[in-house]
Amino acid sequence: MEALAATALKRYRVMAFVVGAALVILTVLIAVFGLGTQPPRMFSPLHGVLYIAYLATLPGLIKHFEISKGKLFLLVASGIIPILAFFVEAVTMKNPTPKPVAAGKQG
Repeated sequence: MEALAATALKRYRVMAFVVGAALVILTVLIAVFGLGTQPPRMFSPLHGVLYIAYLATLPGLIKHFEISKGKLFLLVASGIIPILAFFVEAVTMKNPTPKPVAAGKQG
């Protein structure tokens, strides 16, 4: 695997874990304190910023790996559905399919 592809995969993996953990924390805060209370209101913007940073890692994956529309949907949804990020990350890391290199770009 080329270095840029490996870097894109690593960046995605780190952000998937961070966003997944932040979403689980936010969900627990909402379950414990309620939706309109101070702790969730303070933490939800942080999750939003982390989610945007996570979304920024996806173009690197799309550039270097074969990503179907269904998988792309799951990648985007995994930042807003609790615990889904951990499952999607595991599937993505299990079998990343690199895009074929064009004949003129080899070497």
